[in-house]
Amino acid sequence: MLALPALVLTVAAMPARLRGQPSQELTTVEAIRTLAPEQAAQSRPVRLRGVVTSLSGWKNWFFLQDATAGISVERKTDSPLVQPGQLVEVRGVTAPGQFAPNVTADAVTVLGKGNMPPARLFQLSQLVGGAQDSQWLAMRGIVRSAAVESIWDRPVLLLEIDMGDENLVSARVLNFTGSDWGRLPSSTVTIHGVCGTVFNNRRQFVGLRMYVPSLDDLKVERQARADPFDLPLRPLGSLLQFGEQAGAAQPVKVRGVVTYDHPGQSLYIQDENEGILVESGQAAPVALGSELEVVGYPASGRYSPTLEDAVLRVAGPVQSVRALPRAASAMIVDTQHGYSAAPYDGVLVQLQGQLLEEIPGANQDLLLLRDGATVFTAWLPQGGHKRRVLGRGSRLSVTGVCVVKVDEAHAARSFELLLRSADDLVVIEKAPWWTPAHASWVVVFLVLAILVMFGWITIARRQDHLRALSVTDHLTGLYNRRGFFLLAEHQWQVALRNNSSILLFFIDLDHFKQINDSLGHKVGDQALRDLADVLRECFRGTDIVARMGGDEFAITTGEASPEFRAAIEQRLARIVEQRNSLPGRAYKLSLSVGVLSCDSALGDLSLDDLLARADALMYRQKRQHKNRRT
Repeated sequence: MLALPALVLTVAAMPARLRGQPSQELTTVEAIRTLAPEQAAQSRPVRLRGVVTSLSGWKNWFFLQDATAGISVERKTDSPLVQPGQLVEVRGVTAPGQFAPNVTADAVTVLGKGNMPPARLFQLSQLVGGAQDSQWLAMRGIVRSAAVESIWDRPVLLLEIDMGDENLVSARVLNFTGSDWGRLPSSTVTIHGVCGTVFNNRRQFVGLRMYVPSLDDLKVERQARADPFDLPLRPLGSLLQFGEQAGAAQPVKVRGVVTYDHPGQSLYIQDENEGILVESGQAAPVALGSELEVVGYPASGRYSPTLEDAVLRVAGPVQSVRALPRAASAMIVDTQHGYSAAPYDGVLVQLQGQLLEEIPGANQDLLLLRDGATVFTAWLPQGGHKRRVLGRGSRLSVTGVCVVKVDEAHAARSFELLLRSADDLVVIEKAPWWTPAHASWVVVFLVLAILVMFGWITIARRQDHLRALSVTDHLTGLYNRRGFFLLAEHQWQVALRNNSSILLFFIDLDHFKQINDSLGHKVGDQALRDLADVLRECFRGTDIVARMGGDEFAITTGEASPEFRAAIEQRLARIVEQRNSLPGRAYKLSLSVGVLSCDSALGDLSLDDLLARADALMYRQKRQHKNRRT
């Protein structure tokens, strides 16, 4: 007799959803944001009332905020647009979203004019991680650049806001039709908008983006100079030295002569003693030798500072620039304090060397040279001239801008030269005919006269062995830099002919210097071999996997679909995690990865250009890793 009341009480206590009745409507944004992705994916019913804070730009989706929080609302394609400031009621269901939970709207009803929520001022450190995703807030910084572009078939004013310490946030002023934005660069502004999140396919925070309804939501706190060049002139060597003002970056003005130009991307200028890389979107080519005034934002480069978001103007006539004749061994030297120094980084120099290898490329030829014990590379552009056949063993004089390569601790380790044209290469002495290689053929011919078959077998085996050694990294057994360029260049050209795509991965082993310093170079070498094993297990036998030098690796794959890329990234993360979980390990593998999808849209770029872009993506992720640790 006591069992029946207990059964009745148990049924009454069961949640309505488990008894087959509809789930209770969620009526606050905060209640939705607290759902786990699996819970949000259950399409729970939603009924919200709040104010439209901003459109998102994609289709007719928008952000809504009530008294508890803000959230993204997805809508059907044919639904009419709403406007910021409108009070609306939204009926729909929950969805997991790609980063945070959101709402899929079945119906949106405009109730009238609403009141925008107060915008709390946030510092960048409070926003990292994405906790304020979809919230109406304010941030303050200096406008680094401004440009109007068409995004999703809408005119959008794109602003890059410097929040300090070289941390940039992109702000989008949607449906922009005004023209009063030319003086925004270098102005200090406070922006009201919705905080958006840049994320990866694993729902992980990557960066920030602001959605701003209009220029009325931007307040100029300190107006930029009417003339951006109205600044004191600075020597190139004085940038980012001790005593520079801390906080958000301020532009500086420098003057120099152009020594190298890559139109639409960057150029090098040089004063009497120093050279510097200038990153500018100015598409028009600049004549070599032009004297320029440059206004830009100093940023830490790989070794020397760079100037970002720069504007240029001609300050003098074209003049000849004399390259400094130097020995290759002088490019990187050891100081009396035990540090490596690169006194000619960014400077136009003239070196000599014996040609070890010439690897043709689509837009540039890679020359591998040796001067004494120093081996270095030079990049020769293929622009409008017939490719020269140089021959191994030739002694060359090469003139170009010295670009220093560094390790994780920013210590100079190697360098390369950027040649401007074929005129920067002079053959001093042609390779002699009687070389060890030619002598070996004479010996082979004599041997063939005695033992023809035995000689051919011996030669074939020897050549196969030497060929394998020439393209293989001795430490890891992967392809080396030469092997990568030989094979990946062919793969890239085949992809262009077939109108297909490849994926280019550029991977760097984090904390490698720390492993070497604390555990010794033998353990560091083992870490590199471990990473090589991880890459062999992750990628297919048909993929080109190479160690480019130091702790940097590059991979190309013959497939580039989003599904394949996601599978590779997940597999790589899983294999690294499995390796790190093995007992008795003195270190853990941590990777920074840049991934570039290469298709016909990038067909004008050489393999080296593609590597530079993938390297930049990798370096951006490494800097984000460091920012999150700090």
